Amino acid sequence: MRTVLWSVGILGLAVHLLGCGGDADTGRDGPDSGPDDGGLRSDRGMPPNTGLSAQYFHRYGPLHTDIVEPSVAHDWADVEPFAGLGKDFYSVRWSGEIAVEASGVAEVTVGSDDGVRLWVNNERVIDAWAIRSYEENSASVELLAGRTPIRLEYFEAFGGARVELRWNWSGVDEVIPESVLRPVEPTIVEAPLPPYQNPVIGRDCPDPGVIATEGAYYAVCTGGSFPIRKSYDLVIWEDTGARVLPTGKAPWSANGARNWAPEIHKVGDRYIAYFTAVNGSNVLSIGAAAADDILGPYVVSAAPLVEDAQGVIDASYFRDTDGKHYLHYKIDGNATGKPTPTYIRPLAEDGLSFVEGVWPQEILTNSSSTWEGGVAEAAWLVRRGEYYYLFYSGNVYDHRYRTGVARSKNVLGPYQKKGPPILKNNERWVGPGHGSVLRVRDDWAFVYHAWPALPNGTHDQSKGRHVLVDRIDWEDDWPVIHDGSPSRTVVPRPGDL
Repeated sequence: MRTVLWSVGILGLAVHLLGCGGDADTGRDGPDSGPDDGGLRSDRGMPPNTGLSAQYFHRYGPLHTDIVEPSVAHDWADVEPFAGLGKDFYSVRWSGEIAVEASGVAEVTVGSDDGVRLWVNNERVIDAWAIRSYEENSASVELLAGRTPIRLEYFEAFGGARVELRWNWSGVDEVIPESVLRPVEPTIVEAPLPPYQNPVIGRDCPDPGVIATEGAYYAVCTGGSFPIRKSYDLVIWEDTGARVLPTGKAPWSANGARNWAPEIHKVGDRYIAYFTAVNGSNVLSIGAAAADDILGPYVVSAAPLVEDAQGVIDASYFRDTDGKHYLHYKIDGNATGKPTPTYIRPLAEDGLSFVEGVWPQEILTNSSSTWEGGVAEAAWLVRRGEYYYLFYSGNVYDHRYRTGVARSKNVLGPYQKKGPPILKNNERWVGPGHGSVLRVRDDWAFVYHAWPALPNGTHDQSKGRHVLVDRIDWEDDWPVIHDGSPSRTVVPRPGDL
């Protein structure tokens, strides 16, 4: 059951009703935008027929409250607008029409703390989409006799929260009144996303493996018990308290000293965590653990899934459009002065074993005479259009680390490398690499780690590897990330409309 809230009238009289609803699962491509944990929503089959439709989104993700409001004139200060929404980190969209009897020009003003953007007649007339203190922004707009579409978006970051929509019509400066506003069914269901600045996790969290499912993103990083973090927007993360390895080691592992590069993937109806750990002989191996819920509990397989005398690391899962499952992983040849091939092998339906009679096939290896040096590793495979893309990292995992890409029209290769790295150092971040590639609405995003840079261009070992996010663009069917290095100023969130 979920509570449905209907707000009507100048005083914002609230009538509480009861209704039923459920969440949608959109799979790996990105979180759904449905309610999370029982959000508030309205029955649009009931009055009122004036005011504006208002959608409130918790943490820039799930729809929390869906109501009709008489006008936009809010000063919440440091109080949450609705119980459970939170006093910070939410966004709102008001949708509707302005109804006037005669055509004319209106001066429309939006005052806000923090960001706002306003569309009138489907044209963006105010764009003040930034974290800031209160300010007012105005635009002159032509309103034709009848109804004109209007949409206002707002986000609250932290501190005070205030937003007001006014106009000067016929010489009167006032909040646009309920009498001229008409609600409409919103055509956009996703939350407005504010801009952000890297890092998104400002502490040591190497090799982030990220999955999108069940209305949120989940991340695990190298180290220890593999804590599971949760986010609705890839930017604001919180610890769920769940762990892939609650005891800190796999039962077949000699110790928990080298638990590396975990990833959680949806395989069929279950979640499989693939990870690196040492086996009973203290050799790096690939393990797997299964759970019915993203947060576990996870049951570790009785033995490693992949072993090799040189060591094997960086397992990653890929499901092709034909439904076939694959696991690819890197042989740790650099530990013994040898090449570092990445192999791919078809998985059985359960994701915990391989298809019998089909052996691993090499799809990538390092080119020692290039920027990769003695290492190519940390591959993540995606399909876009007619190409398969292997995002990978090369060289030593300090300030010399970089990110490259190779592509093929066949999942089994051969893969053609682009050549130079697509992500390298700048004055703020060094050693960018080992990340996850995700669809975020209509965008693509790369979630990866990088070291804070020292003035001499090397890495700050004491700070560890932080988690960064940047949008992926595409040019001539090759990925492009920011300016070829991590973003270090405020930029739009991937997936912002």
